[in-house]
Amino acid sequence: MKHRGTGRRALALTAAATIALGGLFVATPAYAEDAAETPVASETAAPETAAPETEAPVEEAPAEDAPAEETPVEDAPPAEAVEAADEAAKSGVEIVAFGTNAAGDDVVVVTEESAGDEAAIEAFTDAAGIDGAAVVTVDSAPTTFAEGDVVGGQGYLSVAAGGQAWACSVGFAAWAPDRSPALISAGHCAFNGTTKLQNTTLSIPGEEPAVGGDGAVPANPELLGRFGFAQFGGVNNTAGSNGDKNATDISVIDLEAGFTPLPAVTDWTTAGAALDSLAGKTVAIKAVGAPKAGSVSKSGRTTGFTTGSINGNHVLNGWAKIEDRWVQGFSSNTKAGPGDSGGSVIQGNTAVGLISGGIEAAPGVPQWTWATSLVNALPKTGGYEVALDLAAPTVSSPAPGADVTPGQTITGSAPGAKSVTVDQGAGAQTVAVSGGKFSFAGPVALGTQSISITSVNGLSSSGTTVISVTVKPAPLVAPVITSPKNGSTVTSAVTSISGTGLPTADITVVDGEGAELGTTTVNGTGSWTISGLTLGYGDHKVVVTQSRAGEVSPAATSAFSVVPVAPGVTSLGSGSSFPHDEGPATLSGTGIEGATVTVNVNGAKATSAKASSFAAASGIYTATVTGGKWSVSFGAPLPTGSYSIAVSQSVGGVSSAPTTVTFAVLAAPGTGGGGGGAVTPGDDGNLAATGVDTMVPLTASAVALALLSGGLLLMARRRRTIEA
Repeated sequence: MKHRGTGRRALALTAAATIALGGLFVATPAYAEDAAETPVASETAAPETAAPETEAPVEEAPAEDAPAEETPVEDAPPAEAVEAADEAAKSGVEIVAFGTNAAGDDVVVVTEESAGDEAAIEAFTDAAGIDGAAVVTVDSAPTTFAEGDVVGGQGYLSVAAGGQAWACSVGFAAWAPDRSPALISAGHCAFNGTTKLQNTTLSIPGEEPAVGGDGAVPANPELLGRFGFAQFGGVNNTAGSNGDKNATDISVIDLEAGFTPLPAVTDWTTAGAALDSLAGKTVAIKAVGAPKAGSVSKSGRTTGFTTGSINGNHVLNGWAKIEDRWVQGFSSNTKAGPGDSGGSVIQGNTAVGLISGGIEAAPGVPQWTWATSLVNALPKTGGYEVALDLAAPTVSSPAPGADVTPGQTITGSAPGAKSVTVDQGAGAQTVAVSGGKFSFAGPVALGTQSISITSVNGLSSSGTTVISVTVKPAPLVAPVITSPKNGSTVTSAVTSISGTGLPTADITVVDGEGAELGTTTVNGTGSWTISGLTLGYGDHKVVVTQSRAGEVSPAATSAFSVVPVAPGVTSLGSGSSFPHDEGPATLSGTGIEGATVTVNVNGAKATSAKASSFAAASGIYTATVTGGKWSVSFGAPLPTGSYSIAVSQSVGGVSSAPTTVTFAVLAAPGTGGGGGGAVTPGDDGNLAATGVDTMVPLTASAVALALLSGGLLLMARRRRTIEA
């Protein structure tokens, strides 16, 4: 069988092994074990030239049921912060890491030797804009931890052409963008200094340090796969000295045929036993997310499966300098050591990181482990995703083997899935999953039918759930008319009738006189439509039945009206007001060509006559729309008063709803008039005002009387008050 390994520790391969691997195996350190010049079985410390590790702030995690996607770093450190760290280093102060903790407070991590130089530390926090940050000390600067079924936490070797090999650990099973199998590990495991390595091979689980072994090199190594992508530090594997949010530590291994990566992390309890398989007892990986304060575990070939915590003294969102490079991630006190580099970091069933480096625990020296944040690192790989262990979907209704009606809804749950793929014998369809639930229309063909359902999240998919049901005819009831609705009024010709019914049933639509308007068949989702109709202005009724095998259902009826759209009024706006002697004398607007427009002023009765001059407060006027426009004349400006005018149009005797405008013609200053309708002279109870503005309209009979009595018009005189 095939085995996998973890970490990055330098070991030596024999010449035969090198030849078997094509002379191409190499890797780099970061809690990694480095290569020696001669074959050795023990692990050696990482060379001082190994690439450095850094801390990186953790972004917000994507939904826990989906592979992580890159999210913007909201608190990325300014370039000044990194420059200040370099300046502090010149003063002998080592800024190990900085960022925020679980409470959102700023944290600066320095070595114990540096803690006494408060001035240099203060200069750094000032430049980084994190005054008042809590200062946490660690024993020394961190270093890298580098050293059939492949699982997270298993050991592997990166091999160089010269016969050197570095032991590292597998992080997680993955999918390449083309959905070919892959593994995810630390970026520094793919480099020997500045040289990128190519080939990898699995180490032997039962001989790893995690179970008391000495990390012996396999006698007959087999090509596991080749590094497809690797980044340690900034873009193009720079040190990331500009505080670049792209600084990371991640690699991907494209697998050879014959290896099956499992979406699980080993707990190392089955190494060396029976078949010496690390897949015997594992923790399933069901989601990718950002780390949270609390318990955190890691799996690696050197220290096995260990659990620690992320507490208030740890960086939850920040950068660390691992040897000479910055890496975005988080810290914890989880036990790890050389060879664990690239190993899995999990919280529950959620993948959160990859071991990058740190400080091994020793008497008087606490463990300090730095991990690459997956939610930040994965988007750098060009589309690789962590493989997820998705449970097969479950169907809640109907029960397997149940009798169903054509198109009956199928419901169920698919935890962790974004969608389900459904195959009912007529080609696969994709159905969205919301809140872990799904539903879709079942088969419509009568008889025993099979339904296959598979959960999907990104490139990961579950096993397939298959149920069979027996489709039987449903009770034939009246169909439903959804458009136009019964009792509705519409303003344009109805060109289609639609509704719902029994899938595969035949639909017949007739009008109120029994004349057929059209026929169709209800589709698989229970919908039907009759198109190509022209039901114009007037009252209409449609009657719909559905039939199956000669059986006709009760009828559904919809009575509705088609009326012209209400006309527009363009000459004045509702709510307008006019001076008392400048009321509107006309009203105009837009309408349907040839329509008859009726203008009703103040609710006039239909028998009201239209006067040649407007002397009353109400009236009815008509006009014909020509060129899309209409206009009526009131014969004279409307007098002082409040007005409500309703304008409608009719086509073929069918009237529209009215368009109503309200406005007022103001009373003359000082008259106190304006109650609607014409003003009656002398009916104000006040002293009469004088001047042109006090002219009061006379009725026709008053004018005649004045002419008969000598043509004299009564004029209001100005009253004067003479003080004694």
